[in-house]
Amino acid sequence: MDQRKYVFVLSHATTNPMEVLGIMKIASNMKAFADDIDLAVFLIGEGVQLAKKGVVENISIEFEGKQVNLGEMLELLIDFDVKLYVCHAFMPGFGLTAENLIEGVEVKSSSYLGELLLQGYTPFSLNI
Repeated sequence: MDQRKYVFVLSHATTNPMEVLGIMKIASNMKAFADDIDLAVFLIGEGVQLAKKGVVENISIEFEGKQVNLGEMLELLIDFDVKLYVCHAFMPGFGLTAENLIEGVEVKSSSYLGELLLQGYTPFSLNI
């Protein structure tokens, strides 16, 4: 079977944590069911805040009758070897620097998202 490759585009953080949780849940479930898939999450716009130390640890949402912490979900994605990319063009506008990024995130230009698509990654985003 051809290698399956997907890129999740996250453009929200604190203003729409349900969208963030939805993408994190879908990505973690995909890796749990098929470890051989290649998953990436590209943080763009407000979504770059998710890569800043201390941000996701403070966001919890009730989901399926229990509180879900986005920091724990992000750690799970990193444990599952999901690649996390943050768009450097949006970093200054949200106070991100190389020093305050979480571990496991790679800084890329916005054109890298296009490169992923040209490499055959299927894009995925949510609007909830």
